[in-house]
Amino acid sequence: MKTGMTTILGVAVFSTAFAVTAAEPIPAFILGQNLEHTRSAVQGGLSAQLVRNRKFAGKSDRRGVALMWETYGSHALYDHSNICCTRHAAKSGMPRQNERHSQIIGGLVEGGEAGICQHGIGIRGGVAHTFKAVVRAFNSDAVPMVLRISSGDNRTLVEREFSVKPKSSTEWTRIALEFTLDKDTSVTISIGVKGRHYGVVGVVSLMPADNFRGMRADVVEHLREIGTSVIRWPGGNFAGEYRWRDGLIADPDERAPIQSYTEIETQPHSLGYDSNDIGMEDVIALCEKIGAVPFFTINAAWETPQDSADWVKACRGRVKLWSLGNEMGYSHMEGPKGPDGYAQMVRPHAEAMLQADPKLTIFSSGPYPWGKDEWIEKAAKGLADVAPVISYHRYDMTGIFDFSTPERTAQLYARTSACVDKSLETLKRFRAKLPREIGISYDEWNIWYAWYHEEGIVEGLYAAKMLNALMRNWEECGLRCVCYFQPVNEQAIHVTPFESHLTSLGEAMRLWKGHIGGIPATIPDLPPDAFVTDAKDGSRYLTFYNFSTTEPRTFRIPCDGHERVVVSETLVPNGFESGCRYARENGKGKVNGGFYELILAPASQASARLQR
Repeated sequence: MKTGMTTILGVAVFSTAFAVTAAEPIPAFILGQNLEHTRSAVQGGLSAQLVRNRKFAGKSDRRGVALMWETYGSHALYDHSNICCTRHAAKSGMPRQNERHSQIIGGLVEGGEAGICQHGIGIRGGVAHTFKAVVRAFNSDAVPMVLRISSGDNRTLVEREFSVKPKSSTEWTRIALEFTLDKDTSVTISIGVKGRHYGVVGVVSLMPADNFRGMRADVVEHLREIGTSVIRWPGGNFAGEYRWRDGLIADPDERAPIQSYTEIETQPHSLGYDSNDIGMEDVIALCEKIGAVPFFTINAAWETPQDSADWVKACRGRVKLWSLGNEMGYSHMEGPKGPDGYAQMVRPHAEAMLQADPKLTIFSSGPYPWGKDEWIEKAAKGLADVAPVISYHRYDMTGIFDFSTPERTAQLYARTSACVDKSLETLKRFRAKLPREIGISYDEWNIWYAWYHEEGIVEGLYAAKMLNALMRNWEECGLRCVCYFQPVNEQAIHVTPFESHLTSLGEAMRLWKGHIGGIPATIPDLPPDAFVTDAKDGSRYLTFYNFSTTEPRTFRIPCDGHERVVVSETLVPNGFESGCRYARENGKGKVNGGFYELILAPASQASARLQR
């Protein structure tokens, strides 16, 4: 069985050769991105939700209070209960636990108030917000309650008192408080019970009104700004945890959290639970908004072939790229560890999915490039009739980020530069082991542990050199998709409660996206740290980088008749160590005697667009 789809973003999947030709434009898929619910990429990143552990997942503390919450008021009783208003759409055999809970609040003082609260919630000034809670009475008594927003010095900024009437023992009430603060403010949110009463809180939410389907509008715009062409979701490792049918529950407040059971390295920075707020329809809508293609990964270890086919049908033809699991064969993923067992497990999934939609392009998984050659023979080649593309991951080991002296800083930059050379060499060796009809999806690349230190300049230069290598060699290497892992809060887009910005790595992506759709210019002796393409509109686009921290770099590139500078830009670092950023400045290059000439300062990048 062959897939009917022969292109990914306009590039043929079933190529007969991978020779470099000047006639092929740079494909958009080189700027694909991962969106995985790990660390702070979604919660505290893309998600507009401001409340931590808003659905009370996990075990409570010794007082019965849900983790990430604090208490206030005297003589109060708190009991973390399994009475809950969230649900999963279907039962699962996965051994997950403590996903469905709520918080009971009991006040024991007449005329008093007791409740739960969170401090340090960032509210942007001038932006409307909605604070809401899903609550119910615990017994037959009406329960007086309050929602409150307070300042850091405990001044009430806005509040709403209300009474929850027990209509039935299982009925929940949604209470909302809308407000706008004049300036950026760090606040405390609280939900309390007044007097001697018991109430139950099932879900709490606080979001700005300018969110896009629960996602921060500024982060969504940054994803567009860096040229995101593909979004690979829900992982990555998290694909082995995700239950896609939960995404069919329209109201995120009703979706139960998901325990990240096996992900030691990539657990969400939220007690290892994802709040399950961003689902299938949200990701598809995000792709439509920013002009990207969705690329979904199935959970083959825990779902049936019919489940996978049903997911394809539920997408209604809007998702054409699918992966048969993630990093199968590694110990951190559930399922078979060998190529025979893997191929036997996923083939029925692929066949059922293609039966549902013959126009899919399906990717096989595996421990590439480090797996033994038997994975190529039994999995990659063995599944090629249903999965003509294989997933390939590599993280570069740069060593400790030591900026203690200028010499050690320069050594780090040199090691990082050499990592890209090694990556390309490894990719080409891997390519040589594969039949020409099998394409490669390089759908995870980054510096290892890039997510465990502050943003810096070396990461931006790494991205520039990597994108340069991919754009120069994508056809020879048989690449059919490329996804960076991952942009939000992991070195491309930095997100804080009050703002977000592109890091040096994100700035590099923004600069290099200008090559998409352009044809590589034929320039003899083109420097390896420059790249030039000719666009359909007749313009010429040039990019440059200087990996040195000590010496400027001089470039002299033939214009070939493109002697009018339309726009130029230089990214100038404010230092070389972690925590430093690029500043955007007008470009310093100029046309002189038929050449574009540029002197680029250490650790800088630049671009220019020339017109005839």
